[in-house]
Amino acid sequence: MGGRLARGNGETRVTERENRRGDDTDRFHEIYQNVTEFIFEHDLDGHFLWIYPRYVGFLGLSRDELLSMNVRDLLPETYQKQFDSYIGRVRETGRDEGLIQLQTKAGRKRIVEHKNLLAVGPDGRKTVQGIARDVTDVLETDQALIESEMRFRSILDSIEDGYFEVDLAGNFTFFNDQIPNHLGYEREDLVGVNYTKYMDKENAKLVFETFHNVFMTGISTKTVDWELMRLDGTTTFVEASVSLQKDRNGNATGFCGIIRDITDRKRSERRLAYLAYHDTLTGLYNRKAFLEELEHTLVEAKRFETRRSILYIDLDHFKQVNDVYGHEVGDKLLVQVASRLRKIVRNDDYISRLGGDEFTVVLGGFGRSRPENVALRIQKGLSKPYFIQGIRIDFVASSIGVSTYPDDGQDAETLLKQADRAMYLAKEEGNRFVCSGAAISRTGPRLLRKVR
Repeated sequence: MGGRLARGNGETRVTERENRRGDDTDRFHEIYQNVTEFIFEHDLDGHFLWIYPRYVGFLGLSRDELLSMNVRDLLPETYQKQFDSYIGRVRETGRDEGLIQLQTKAGRKRIVEHKNLLAVGPDGRKTVQGIARDVTDVLETDQALIESEMRFRSILDSIEDGYFEVDLAGNFTFFNDQIPNHLGYEREDLVGVNYTKYMDKENAKLVFETFHNVFMTGISTKTVDWELMRLDGTTTFVEASVSLQKDRNGNATGFCGIIRDITDRKRSERRLAYLAYHDTLTGLYNRKAFLEELEHTLVEAKRFETRRSILYIDLDHFKQVNDVYGHEVGDKLLVQVASRLRKIVRNDDYISRLGGDEFTVVLGGFGRSRPENVALRIQKGLSKPYFIQGIRIDFVASSIGVSTYPDDGQDAETLLKQADRAMYLAKEEGNRFVCSGAAISRTGPRLLRKVR
């Protein structure tokens, strides 16, 4: 009874193993049917012995066709000698893998990746068993990407503008050759370095705000001006555009942008702005700047209810300098006059040259109530001898007219007119200074007559 039970259990286990083996075979066959690789066996002379699948699509050949062929038949003519090297490697190492170029039935070239093993059958016969797959499209795609990147980098390096990429922290991750050129550094000095190293705090703040705005909105910034510090300590101006970089999942990874050197343009703009408000000979402010400053001064004076004065200065006998010594000497004398005025007045006083030998000073500060004291210092300073090209010029002096807000006028035009009239009165009186309707001599205050 027990023996029969034991035999029954053994038979059951055998049946279960056979069933599992049958299931495994079916599962393997199902997997086998879905394999897209080219599985093969050939002898050491290259004759195919076994092929799977039945139709090798990428070669355009059926299994039966391949079984009647030799591996050499698939090799382009220029690669025929590679077969002997291939068999030699298999014999020596027992395996071989790599890339090989095969020819399709239609004559097209395909690149195949293979992995082969040397197999020994029960009868001692040696064959090569292997698996191969067509990688032509993959390699062509990779090559296209490489060529595309090479073209992209070639274009970036050939343009005059700088291209940069930084991570979210602002560290350089990629840039073309123009970026080091802009900054005067070597390429290796910039890799991984933060942009803040190459600008002052004010510009670093501007760049941070630009990056932050692009990050928050996702909208690229077309133009923003930055000032960069070069290795040699000089500055360069650039016009930049900034865009947000994202990965394939849409997550922000950093920023990229184009910068264009606009140093020459900026300097030209600054030069033009300077010329618009400065006298080219003396470097003092010009008439345009004076009138704007006077308007601003009056707005301030009205707001704080303070008195403000302007001095109108004309050089006496200046025409004689030009007539006797020439305009070159006359111009140099005007430059010395400007220099003396800068030393005489305070830093918050506003000096201008209206043209010719006429100058003005807008007295700064709210507490100054006696402009005649400034006028007398100017007269004293400008009457000292001038030494130009070995020539002593001691006959040039000045006549000064002063007008004060609000006593002599409520607007710029009136105040300027009153100061001009006072200056001419002082000239008529002979190197005098006229202030608020009263003329004062060079030697001290002395009422002459009203300017009304």
